[in-house]
Amino acid sequence: MSDALKRHFDILKMLSKDRALKTYDVHQKLEALGHDISKRTVERDLQSLSLTYPIATDEKDNALWWRYAQGVAINLFPGLSEAEAVSFIMLKQLAEQLLPESLAQDLEPYFQEAKRTLSSGITKSAIRSWPDKIRTVPANQPLMKPLVPHEVQKEVHAALLRDQQLRVYYQAQGKPAPKEYVINLFGLVEHGAGQYLVVNFDGHEAERIIALHRIHRAEMLPTKTNKPKDFDLDAYIASGAFGFSGDAPEIKVALRFYNGAGFHLKETPLAADQQVQDIDAQTLEVSATVLDNKRFHWWLMGFGADVEVLAPRSLRNMVSKKLHAAIEFY
Repeated sequence: MSDALKRHFDILKMLSKDRALKTYDVHQKLEALGHDISKRTVERDLQSLSLTYPIATDEKDNALWWRYAQGVAINLFPGLSEAEAVSFIMLKQLAEQLLPESLAQDLEPYFQEAKRTLSSGITKSAIRSWPDKIRTVPANQPLMKPLVPHEVQKEVHAALLRDQQLRVYYQAQGKPAPKEYVINLFGLVEHGAGQYLVVNFDGHEAERIIALHRIHRAEMLPTKTNKPKDFDLDAYIASGAFGFSGDAPEIKVALRFYNGAGFHLKETPLAADQQVQDIDAQTLEVSATVLDNKRFHWWLMGFGADVEVLAPRSLRNMVSKKLHAAIEFY
């Protein structure tokens, strides 16, 4: 590979759609990669590449800024194989549930390229029909995702990726207006329909959870995140931060299900030690060792009158108290 060709390839790899680079920045990055060239040569390279690739340029602050144009796929490599195209189509099917809107928008050109690949082939391959045969259905009541401004999501993702601090204008639940904070980002957690940030406020050590959709504006700062050395996102979640403590005590439960409500547990057990006894065609008893946390309580209460807690007594009393309280509403 010639020096010019390698240099051009390195330029194409460092550009992105999200953040424009000045000619100076591109020149500095190329020098760090071992290219011995002038800034003027870099500018000529960029102008030449923009004739072939969807590279947009903008002049501001007495400098030229370069980035990829929005809404187009950047094809630096040969076309998608059928297997790769099918993978993008499958991701497209899951995008509404699993991908932030901004990422789904950025990937849309690749989804379209995958669709063209699968529709323009000469031969018929069995793998092409795979996306039409696979679906996912949420187990719980589906909720609409809260609206998150596109620019907020991009700034949050960029700061989290680069371990940079973030200035946010955050409106806490029940507050009439947003307030300005500088936060350290430790993690992003999708919980139900919403996404939540594990952070601490600059100058405070305690971790907190804030809702991404309550951020009105966000700006990534040049300062690095002040992150505790021993922080572990999985351990934080397991500690019960989201109400589903992995450190909750284990209890041995005995449950009686009515009206066929618990028959799925024969195929998808609660625990490895689960035991099932059929009482009649519509009733069965299940015993298993589970974590005594809110996740289990919510799951259990979801069966309403179709489940009876036989043991332990403490759990039976808790469910009885909640059901009697619910009757007061009706």
